[in-house]
Amino acid sequence: MRIGMLLPNHPYPPDIRVEKEAQALAQAGHEVLLLCRRDSGQSADEQVGPVRAIRHRVSPNSGLLRKMDSMIYLVTMDSPSWGSAMQSLITEHGAEALHLHDLPYVPSAIRAARACNVPVVLDLHENYPAALAQWGGHGLENWLFSPARAARLEKRSIRRVDRIVVVVDEAKERLIGLGADSDKIVVFGNTESVDLVPAEPLSLNPDKGLQLIYVGGVAAHRGLDTAVDAMPLILQHDPRATLTIVGDGASLATLKEQAARLGLQESVHFTGWLPKDKAMNAIEAANLALVPHHRSPHTDATIPHKLFQYMALGRPVLVSDCAPLARVVNDTGAGAVFHSGDAADLAAKAIALSNPTRSAAAALAGRKAVLERWNLEAEAPALSGLYTALAAQRSRS
Repeated sequence: MRIGMLLPNHPYPPDIRVEKEAQALAQAGHEVLLLCRRDSGQSADEQVGPVRAIRHRVSPNSGLLRKMDSMIYLVTMDSPSWGSAMQSLITEHGAEALHLHDLPYVPSAIRAARACNVPVVLDLHENYPAALAQWGGHGLENWLFSPARAARLEKRSIRRVDRIVVVVDEAKERLIGLGADSDKIVVFGNTESVDLVPAEPLSLNPDKGLQLIYVGGVAAHRGLDTAVDAMPLILQHDPRATLTIVGDGASLATLKEQAARLGLQESVHFTGWLPKDKAMNAIEAANLALVPHHRSPHTDATIPHKLFQYMALGRPVLVSDCAPLARVVNDTGAGAVFHSGDAADLAAKAIALSNPTRSAAAALAGRKAVLERWNLEAEAPALSGLYTALAAQRSRS
């Protein structure tokens, strides 16, 4: 099946979830077209790995028309320009289904799909209304696309689309509670390929002290303030301990100020954003990996790629008690769970995990779990099967 993925108003590359889904679909014999934003210097049509990126600009020769399209979108949640590009993906490029990533632009995707009589799949990476509430923001755009409006849009959309893709079981149960048909929901997680797992387990080097690491976005809901607050307690136990934060985001400056205020300049290190290969190297150099997210309706319905990267590389993990994080870690034995927002509990659990015997057991359990269950290859059939079923349905109609 020729699948028209939609990433409106975002560039490609990079997008780790699109890349993983395209890889899974291509290996099953499907073809992936991706409609995305065209930035300066990018080709309008380019093959990027398994993805054929078809890039779109909204009225590139008229600032006035761009502003008009934006206003129409904010008022109606339906962009004339992106809606037209979606229809062209079907009529000109032969897309046999539309696969929209996340909630924005769903009216445009549904309108284009219905006009051309193709199915539409809604890929919800997270609880978007809850995420909007957590991200905050000001101005006209935030007022017009408020969490309450996003919640109403989500509730309508999950009944209108043909299939829904989510990242965790908890998200599926949430949508069923909102009225979605359980038979139309597929779980495709944020796991990694088994290729990321080293042929032999990597050493943890406990003799160098507790070396904590976090890789990913740096925003308030990520809970990194709790990790920084825990460091003085950890240092009382192990003066050699360090915390390395790999990533960038809105909270970076605040975290640096927090670390300085606590006198942690020598113990808390900020690398900024790193390419994936260097970020993986940083994980390998650590001996305890963190996912300290603050618990909320948002973080209770999603799971980050980093958890499975840590486990694949054989690092014991310490996660907050967000429902999906706690479930995976408790089920696999890959590490420990602390109470969200509780710096003292994070410190105590980190110190307990620094025990060489316990740390080694958690590392091996996480690695084993990725090899046997929590990997892209195990998840792929659910996503490819969705499209095999849609293709069969189309052939019968």
